[in-house]
Amino acid sequence: MKKSIITSLLALSLVLVPSCANLGTLSQVNANEIGSVAQVISGTVVSARTVRADAAASDKNLGTGLGAAIGAGSGALLGGGTGKVVSTVGFGVLGAMAGRGIAKYANKSDAQELVIQADGSKAQYRVTQPIYQEIGVIPVGAHGTLQYGGAGSKFIPDGM
Repeated sequence: MKKSIITSLLALSLVLVPSCANLGTLSQVNANEIGSVAQVISGTVVSARTVRADAAASDKNLGTGLGAAIGAGSGALLGGGTGKVVSTVGFGVLGAMAGRGIAKYANKSDAQELVIQADGSKAQYRVTQPIYQEIGVIPVGAHGTLQYGGAGSKFIPDGM
């Protein structure tokens, strides 16, 4: 009985933690973007490189909490008396470390760092954004609009 509960809790943690990843889409906005004002500049991508974005702090914290709860719950099923307290605390700490590690690893995503040359100006702007599902990797030479300010920045190629 104890083994099946522990196995179920561990399987649940492996399913829930990676689902916290936020894959960027153009058709979805964060609540803090509603009502924000952004400037729009037409320009061309003069430099582009793919970078690795680390997991958000909220994802790591969720993984830590979930791991601690699952670990402590599993540890509470073991031993009795003082041994039960030790196993609950010990498994809770190990679960927290494992949950944070899983969340940090599972929620990394590819992003793109772009340098945009503004049309009719020498001004250049650098933006790092997720690789949006609808666009894919943006190549050097792509023309579009840079929206910046307010709640963030993003470059959208013409035709999107």
